[in-house]
Amino acid sequence: MTNLVLSEKISVSGMHIEETTSYKYLGHEIRIGRDNQTRELSRRIGLTWVAFGKLSYVLKSELPMCLKRKVFNQCVLPVLTYGVETLTLTKKVRNTICVTQRAMKRSIDRCH
Repeated sequence: MTNLVLSEKISVSGMHIEETTSYKYLGHEIRIGRDNQTRELSRRIGLTWVAFGKLSYVLKSELPMCLKRKVFNQCVLPVLTYGVETLTLTKKVRNTICVTQRAMKRSIDRCH
């Protein structure tokens, strides 16, 4: 992966190395281009909703709200916040994270 446009193919020991525009490294999607941050945030939000869905039987049950809050804070929020410290925190990014968190909390509250 590079920002330069190569005219030649790279080969090592006679094997050609494939050029790519994105890859995953330590759970983060690394991309060439300006949309790297927005794509990573969208992917993180999607993974968070998946984690929320897998725990919906707990989060939408008749358990006390204090227990639901613990499950949410310990199992769902870390999925959203993993690696966020590497993002540039703009108003748009902050708002997107807050909207996602608020939507999940409202979903939990409706079932209580």
